[in-house]
Amino acid sequence: MDGLHARAGFGRRTSKLLVIASAVLVIVVITGALLARHYWPFTESAIRKDLASAASARVQFGSFHKQYFPPGCVAENVSFQRDASAPPFITIRRLTISSNLAGLLRHRVGLFRAEGTHVIAAPNEFGRNQVRKQTTIDNFVANDAVLEVSEKNAQPPLRFIFHRFSLQNLNGQGTTTFAAEFDNPEPHGVLKASGQFGPWNSNEPVATPVSGSYSLERADLGVFHSIGGTVSSTGTFNGTLKELGVEGSTHSPEFVVAKTRHGIPLDTRFSALVDATKGDVTLRSVTAHFGKDLIDAHGSIARRQDGHRSAIIDLDCNWGRIEDTFYPFIHTPSSPLAGDVAFQMHVTLPSGHEPFLKKIQLDSTFKIQNAKFTNPQTEIRVSRVSSPPEQDDNQTLADFQGSVTLRGRVAHFSSLSVHDRDAAALLRGNFDLTDHKVNLHGNLKTAASLTKTTHGIKAVFAKAIEPFFKKKPHKTVVPVHIGGTYSHPSFGLDLGS
Repeated sequence: MDGLHARAGFGRRTSKLLVIASAVLVIVVITGALLARHYWPFTESAIRKDLASAASARVQFGSFHKQYFPPGCVAENVSFQRDASAPPFITIRRLTISSNLAGLLRHRVGLFRAEGTHVIAAPNEFGRNQVRKQTTIDNFVANDAVLEVSEKNAQPPLRFIFHRFSLQNLNGQGTTTFAAEFDNPEPHGVLKASGQFGPWNSNEPVATPVSGSYSLERADLGVFHSIGGTVSSTGTFNGTLKELGVEGSTHSPEFVVAKTRHGIPLDTRFSALVDATKGDVTLRSVTAHFGKDLIDAHGSIARRQDGHRSAIIDLDCNWGRIEDTFYPFIHTPSSPLAGDVAFQMHVTLPSGHEPFLKKIQLDSTFKIQNAKFTNPQTEIRVSRVSSPPEQDDNQTLADFQGSVTLRGRVAHFSSLSVHDRDAAALLRGNFDLTDHKVNLHGNLKTAASLTKTTHGIKAVFAKAIEPFFKKKPHKTVVPVHIGGTYSHPSFGLDLGS
């Protein structure tokens, strides 16, 4: 009997404890619910306030829905607006924010997914100084987003279409990792980039460290009007948005000059410094294979004092083939010369929609060795001028050396010396790259007989100079003029000398 009473007493005490525990639990749940209702971070007003603070804008929702498992919310037709008279600069079709219990306690968001995002931004808005305390976001996802960057002078905005875009540890301590795949507008192609940035420099955001790698696939160079073809590139970057070092390579199966529609393979390896806040690029070193030409280069692509952007490049080629150097820039099916070439060149290429050959400015010194005219008629005529009778084999090889400037489609030769087996000429004058007209003057010195031949250009020279050089028929110095066009050149005495 005593045992039965003891068990009954134990049961009553247990029941009382369960009732008390249940009551306490109910009170805790009710209190928690009340506190959660009061302090719940995912209310419509709280989310609107946080978004407005982060973007310095007025935020509106088309609709808003809370969710408790997992903790978070869903907002639709979200808009960000700074000027009431202007359209929203950010719109989001559907915004999903979610977290967990641990995240609530640490003021962290587990997922921030923005679907159907459209952002309109001006270049000076990048790097806006913001020192507000912001919630850490573990995963930020904005796939299929559109970024439009407005241009000056009423130009259409640059439109970036992001197929994939994600950030991890956004606003958190340490580094933020990122991955993106988007359509690059200029030149148009698919650009993939991944890497990390941070820790965030709140005093000067553009000084925040950033590093990573990129790849650009078959970008269309036709957007630049003066050139064409495609370019692919891979590389790495490291630094800050203000001074971003880029190392990489490019490949163009056919680099085309639009005016002539002639192209040639171009491959490069480069080291550059980029100011992403201005779009300026300093080319520290470039090694290029332009056809058979091996070229070292350096220079810059930046906005000048007049407000226009220009590329200024210095090129140094110790060995190449003149036919590859000439071919993209001429209209004829082949280069006028073939041979080994070396040159130093300073090139200025302003921005704008003018034809390439009209706006390019070029200053160069050059040497061409073992050169041969590719036009058979030109080769035959030059051979007959320079070759002694016993060597008239139509295979004259010549060496050229000179200085040239290119302005407004016209090449100006301040000096042009030509040497072959038995002749030497020192010329000056112009060559028009549009109509291929030649206008060269100078002196020709040759060991070939100019008075006894009866055919070719040599006969024309002979008839002109016979009265003056009867005593020296085998060695003459003659003032000459070369005119006509490349396809139909004319050789004669320079009667103005």
